Amino acid sequence: MTEQRPELRTPGSTVAAAERIVAWLKTALQGKTPDRADVVERHIGQFNSPEEVKRYLSGRTGCIRVAALRVRDINPRGGLSGLVTWVAYIMATDSWGYSRDVRCEVLAGKVIKRLLSSDATAGMGAERMAADVRADNIYSASLDGLGVTMWAVTWEQEFRLDEEIDLAALPDFLRLGATLRSGEHTEINDVIHVRGDDGTETD
Repeated sequence: MTEQRPELRTPGSTVAAAERIVAWLKTALQGKTPDRADVVERHIGQFNSPEEVKRYLSGRTGCIRVAALRVRDINPRGGLSGLVTWVAYIMATDSWGYSRDVRCEVLAGKVIKRLLSSDATAGMGAERMAADVRADNIYSASLDGLGVTMWAVTWEQEFRLDEEIDLAALPDFLRLGATLRSGEHTEINDVIHVRGDDGTETD
């Protein structure tokens, strides 16, 4: 008999904000065309290895994964809010007769345009517009050998942190990892198994 996963609420976290960003990007960026990605999803952090990138791209022509990297200037007045550093990892392969580097740059440009559109702040439920937006080409020989191009779009944006959602309703994350240094962020060369593939907790 399978034990039902208990409810876990998320006050004080970036989870709800990340899900709103994902929903906002999906409208313009998820699809089965050369200028869209097969999937847009929330991610747990930075990537740790080319093998992890390959795993998320398995059977796909491209994907976009959004993660919160840090929260600062946390303000409890009028409800908890904070300035979040976000990253959208954009990955693409050679598809539809177009090279992966061209497709990935097009996707990165569309992510930036979507984040900076006039209705983005309201559409994502943010407290203010995205700021300090930048795009970095995460090139390496290992990624190139896998036939993958990767860009990272980073930005800062203030969100409320006291919106609750039920984590039991979200997909499981089986592995955590921090990887491929982007800008000033620290590289962590490890993969942490949060839960076994059978759902059991790990030490």
